[in-house]
Amino acid sequence: MALRSFYQKTIVRTAFFFTVLFFCSYLIPHNLSLRSLSSPSSSSTRYSISSNVDPTRWSNASQPRQPNPHFNAAYVTLTKSDAESLGNLRKTIRNLEDSVNRERGYPYIIFCSEPLSRDSRELVRALTHADVEFYDLDSTMYGYSDTVDLDKAAEARRRMSDVIFGDDENYRFASRFMAGVIFRHPALQHIDYYWRFETGTEYVCPLDFDPFQYMYDHQKKLSFSMALYEYEETIPTLFTTIMEFANMNPDLVQPMANKNSLWHFIIDSETKVFNRCHFWSNFQIADLNFFRGEAYQAYFDHIEKAGGIFYERWGDPVIQSLGAVLLLEKNDVHFWDNIGYRVADYFTHCPSDKALYKKCSCRPEQNFDFDGYSCLRYF
Repeated sequence: MALRSFYQKTIVRTAFFFTVLFFCSYLIPHNLSLRSLSSPSSSSTRYSISSNVDPTRWSNASQPRQPNPHFNAAYVTLTKSDAESLGNLRKTIRNLEDSVNRERGYPYIIFCSEPLSRDSRELVRALTHADVEFYDLDSTMYGYSDTVDLDKAAEARRRMSDVIFGDDENYRFASRFMAGVIFRHPALQHIDYYWRFETGTEYVCPLDFDPFQYMYDHQKKLSFSMALYEYEETIPTLFTTIMEFANMNPDLVQPMANKNSLWHFIIDSETKVFNRCHFWSNFQIADLNFFRGEAYQAYFDHIEKAGGIFYERWGDPVIQSLGAVLLLEKNDVHFWDNIGYRVADYFTHCPSDKALYKKCSCRPEQNFDFDGYSCLRYF
């Protein structure tokens, strides 16, 4: 009887062993293979990181949800698809959520110069309860304009190889897109205000107010937290180009005699020449009706035809800043003294108000406003 019981247990154990072996060697890989084949990112990842994320929340099937009944607003950025860019994107969105957006829920619109995988999109989406939209850019938006001489552009990159980003083609594509093409994208046509952020940057203070609401209440068109000089070798003909536009369109441009204009921000008071000052736009909150407007779009068309983005190295911050000088008054532009901000682990704006900076991960002595390279004093 005992021997019979032993044989029965042995048979049961053997059957159980082969069942487990079959399950591990066939069913699990087969199941994962089916999942990977059905995933748009199957070439790089065997299975989806999360099966609980609703894909329609980033499918661009409809306009994103808006928390404010008075206007539409969104956080907007441009990113690449490599691991470092994805990490920087997630870092800054996590930071924005913790600092300002968790209780508000404004959506994110993310433009991609290279397609992001499904898993990458889910990793971003997991950081927020707000809607997230992703848009892949084609070569008409992230690339050359039709009027660019490609040989001349290539020669410019060779000539400027010793200048920061001087030989970088992608830098120029991004500058063209962010300086003007972005405002023609269908994704922004229903957005009134955007908060432009650069991936990898930090907001170093918690905000107990809504900057979008401030822009709306005070009818501001543009805002910034840092201003600095542009590299002279990147813009040798830019000021001449914008003055050509000013002379051709006197009805659109603020006269220099207007005491409320922004000309004093960029014209040296002694030499009366362009001082290369501009608003840094890697953090920028703006009224998109200004950038979409006829005047700014005419200005950007003039910039496009001149070709300096590709034949020199005109960056989008200085292009936008000079557009603001031409078309806006000083009271249209707001300086965010009360928003702490850091970029590249060096450039920091830290609020000077003790009631604010004691809550921040910065100190006023770190403030770039006091650096000799800052242009804030001219604003």
